[in-house]
Amino acid sequence: MALRILAGFAFLTLLAGCATNSAYTPLLRAEPAIDSVQSRAPRTLRLYFDALPNVDVSNLVLRGPAGDYNLRGLHTMAADDLMIEILDPLTEGDYVVEWVTRVGEDPVLHQGSFGFKVDLQDN
Repeated sequence: MALRILAGFAFLTLLAGCATNSAYTPLLRAEPAIDSVQSRAPRTLRLYFDALPNVDVSNLVLRGPAGDYNLRGLHTMAADDLMIEILDPLTEGDYVVEWVTRVGEDPVLHQGSFGFKVDLQDN
């Protein structure tokens, strides 16, 4: 009986560890800032991670009022970041950045998204 209780406790501990790991994201911050309101339309996206991302397996997508926006030149500036140029002009509205990358020596392919808003009325 004690062995079953111990096995059950070990199983629950393992499940709790899996649940904790699923909330992990290597994304630390971004430019434009996560959930920010921009008074000027950004011309680049830059995402900062807790280790150097692998550009070869990374992807950034920008979605907004006009659908998907054209991006060019995904690269790193050797500051544990991914950077890309936005080719289409951004208008007022809500935008979502979707990202996928592998960072450092971590074999896991991480993904996530965040939003920002462009509000040009202050200019």
